Amino acid sequence: MTRVLFISAEPLGESMAGPAIRVLELARAVAAHCEVTVAAPGPSDAGDAPIQLLEAQLADFDKLLEAIRAHDVVVAQRLPPQLLRNVAKLPVRFVADLYNPQMIEVLEAAGQDGASTSARRAWRSMLGQCAVADLVICASEKQRDLWLGGMGLAGLVDVDRYRADPTFRNYVDVVPFGLPDREPARSEPVLKGVWPGIDPDDKVLLWAGGVWRWLDAITPIRALERLRSGGRRVHLVFLGVGRPQLKGADIPSSADEAIAFAAERGLEGTSVHFNRGWVPYAEREAYLLESDIGVCAHHDHLEARFSFRTRVLDHFWAGLPSVVSGGDAIGDLVDRRGLGRAVAPGDDEDFALACAQLLDDPMAHEAAARRVRELAPSLRWSEVARPLVRFCRELDSRPARSPARSALARATYGQYPDILSDLRERGGLGEVARRVPHHVARMLRHRT
Repeated sequence: MTRVLFISAEPLGESMAGPAIRVLELARAVAAHCEVTVAAPGPSDAGDAPIQLLEAQLADFDKLLEAIRAHDVVVAQRLPPQLLRNVAKLPVRFVADLYNPQMIEVLEAAGQDGASTSARRAWRSMLGQCAVADLVICASEKQRDLWLGGMGLAGLVDVDRYRADPTFRNYVDVVPFGLPDREPARSEPVLKGVWPGIDPDDKVLLWAGGVWRWLDAITPIRALERLRSGGRRVHLVFLGVGRPQLKGADIPSSADEAIAFAAERGLEGTSVHFNRGWVPYAEREAYLLESDIGVCAHHDHLEARFSFRTRVLDHFWAGLPSVVSGGDAIGDLVDRRGLGRAVAPGDDEDFALACAQLLDDPMAHEAAARRVRELAPSLRWSEVARPLVRFCRELDSRPARSPARSALARATYGQYPDILSDLRERGGLGEVARRVPHHVARMLRHRT
């Protein structure tokens, strides 16, 4: 049986954001066919998933390398440069899960200071993953086009692999974010008649994820104000403004700005509600099932075009119609399949109108909800993971890769000028002098 190792940058457990959720659910799907281990920072808990758990951070080079050597396939959203160089020389097969195009996201996530350095380092990292990968998986056809274009310009779409498969699906394929295979279960009320200010008969718009810098929480707040001015008893609930994270992680949030804006408008705590923590993964369904519409909005930028709004999938799991910004893969899906409404980014008037049409017309709401329920089975993790499962089960029929050495060198050794520049910006020449010996020693130690 194929031995598969998933490497997670974030802990698994009760409270998880998208990256850790994806690792756990894909590992669970693959474990139905293969022996699966997940390496994740501690403390981690895989719950009832039929997998083995290894507590290790991305910086635990020796522990991770030993684990990689004991497996046939390694799946990771990003491997550090030193580890990537070693994987390139081992017989293990590498699956790069690039569902989050970091070199695009960092353009929005990074602050003004060091943004250029962060973008270059993210580009080099993504190039390195592609140069070593036997298979690249991503979340949408838009993302697949992005990776194919980037790989083509970098010389990574080689003739031999193209001749073997002119579609190139065997090397770059789509594995979207998925839905649990089980149906969501109702529990005791958590919103209506329970949350302060929300009465049992009120309507609820639910923002099911975090409030990140590249998203647009202000448009739904403005839309909510329009809905309330029309006499509707409707509330907007943000399910989380914090984020489960590793210590010291810099999470680019715009939650403070959203809370301040709602407070200035006199809405915060009365009709716009922010959960200051993070709802545990296993408890989110209670909030989803009590809501009337799922909402999500973004600005008009590159991050949106190539994003895949993972927490909107929870709307589909719970049978919720959605009102979202258009222009990304999820917005296109909502619009194409009639799963709610997709509106132009930043148009709070149209956002309010779309919500009103679903709130005021029970037949329109039910029709959208029915289409969501019809689509949901095709989005279950066991379904969307098929390309990854097939790869893991058919290793013997797939030729081993020949990593692109020049691209790998640019992506790994090429990071050091940017690291030194970053050190100089943050700590001056003294910090550079102090840290250079450490980086040189690490580079020599991990060279194979």
